[in-house]
Amino acid sequence: MVEFSNWTVNKRKLKNLSQLKEDIIKNLKDNNLEDEKIVCMLSGGKDSSISLAICKELNLNVSLGVHFVHKWSWDISKKNVEYLKKKYNIPIIYHDITDDLKKRLNGAKGGSVCRICKNIMKDNIVKIAKKNDCKIIMTGDTALEKISGPIMDYLREMYGEVIYSKMELTKVPKKYNTFFLRPLIRCGYEDILKLKDYYGIDITQVNEVGDKIGYWREGCPIQYCDYNTIISNEELLDKLYLYNLKLTEIGRKYGFRCSIKLPSKEIMVVPKKDEYIKMCKEVIDKLEKDVG
Repeated sequence: MVEFSNWTVNKRKLKNLSQLKEDIIKNLKDNNLEDEKIVCMLSGGKDSSISLAICKELNLNVSLGVHFVHKWSWDISKKNVEYLKKKYNIPIIYHDITDDLKKRLNGAKGGSVCRICKNIMKDNIVKIAKKNDCKIIMTGDTALEKISGPIMDYLREMYGEVIYSKMELTKVPKKYNTFFLRPLIRCGYEDILKLKDYYGIDITQVNEVGDKIGYWREGCPIQYCDYNTIISNEELLDKLYLYNLKLTEIGRKYGFRCSIKLPSKEIMVVPKKDEYIKMCKEVIDKLEKDVG
C-alpha cells in the first residue's frame, strides 16, 4: 500500500493510493464514463508515466497515447514513450507541433514559451480526442501545477465548495467542454516519487534543472530562454537546444542536473557545486569556439 505524504493528506484530503483509485472510479461512474475511451498525453516524464500506470491498473479504456514533439524536443523523451508503448501495450501518435510553435513564438517573450507550447498541445489533443472518439483526456498534472487553481474554482461553481475527491475528473479548462482526467492532481512531489517506485517506472531522466523550485520537472531546452528576451528567430532556439543537449550529457555522466539560460549564459546546476559549474563552463567554452 502506498501511503501519501502529510501534505497530500492534510491539504488534498487524500490518504493513499487505494483511496485515489476509488475516487477515480467513482468520478467516472458518476459521469457515466467508466467504459469510455481515454487518450493519454504522454510527455515521457514520470508524471504522465505514473498516470498511465494508474489508468492501466484500473483497467480503464486507454485507447491511445499522444506524444507531442517539435524541432527542439528531447530525443530521450521520445525513447521513454517508446518504452511506455511496449510496457503498457498502447498505440502512440507522435504529433509534430513545430510549425505552430514557430509561428506563435515569433515575437514572444522567453517567459511565455511553456504557456504557448501547452496551449498548442491542449488545442491539438482535444482535436485528436474528438477524431478518435475519446471522451476523456488524461494528463500527468500534479498538485503543484497552476491548473489546480482553476480546478478548485470549477468545483466551487459546481458544488459551492471544493470537494477534493472530485478533483481528478473535471471539464477544466472549461473552454474545451471536455473531460480531463488527472490522476495525480492531488499528489505532492514525495508521493510522485513513491508511485514511480511502486509502479516500477524505468525511464531515463534528461538531467536538466527543470522549472519548479523544490520540484524537478523536465520539459524541453527552449524553456531556458531568458524571461524578458524577445524571440525573433530560430537561431536562439537552436542554440538553446545545442547548449543544453551538451550540458545534460555531462550531467548524466557525472550524476548532476544542469541547464543554461540564453542569451544570458547563466549556468544552473543541482546540486550547486563549483566542480560541476566548472565542467559546464568548459563545455560551453568549447561550444563557443566550435560554433564560432
